[in-house]
Amino acid sequence: MYKRIYIDLPGMGKSPAPSNPVNANGLLNNLLKFIDAVIGKETFSVLGYSYGGYLALGIVKLISERIKKLVLLAPVIKTASEQRKLPKIIERKVEIFEVEEESLFKQYKASAVNVTKNGYEHYIREISSGLSVGDRVFQKTFQKTGYAFDFEKSLFVNPIVCDSLILLGKQDVVVGYEDTLEHQHQFLNSEFILIENAGHNLQLDERQKVIAEIQHFFS
Repeated sequence: MYKRIYIDLPGMGKSPAPSNPVNANGLLNNLLKFIDAVIGKETFSVLGYSYGGYLALGIVKLISERIKKLVLLAPVIKTASEQRKLPKIIERKVEIFEVEEESLFKQYKASAVNVTKNGYEHYIREISSGLSVGDRVFQKTFQKTGYAFDFEKSLFVNPIVCDSLILLGKQDVVVGYEDTLEHQHQFLNSEFILIENAGHNLQLDERQKVIAEIQHFFS
């Protein structure tokens, strides 16, 4: 049995933005303090999606001996978006259905490969709901001035030895997948899965496949 702990990062979800400027290193240090306070010195597994995957890699780098398992969903590998190798959406499957908020639907559709009513409903509940209560001013400032670790270039200097599952969308136009695959050799006990009909929100595009892979990994 696993105990799941969900974290709202500063300025995101219901966590207030910090009063002082913070960068990725400071955010990572806060996460490590949270882990010590809540989990103590026990070993644990970590799952990170998008920028959460970037932070998860930072956690693994600094306290690798405490990590049992690692799951990365469409992780950020390069914080400078102009340096990312991005594919194009080759084939978008669109299900026709009525929506109440056109602007919200556009946000969902921008990175969706399989546009479905079910995927849109999960987007509203799982992604948009968190974004809507976060501090957007802080988020934009953080992304411009503090998004990268000062040790980003050395994230993969040492091998990652814990059991790892990395799920990537082949049509991910936000972070891509090639930058992650370039470091595949550094994950010594890993399974990389490239999902054909999925983009950055692969847990929405191919929900059942993603759930099945994660459940199998932790079983």
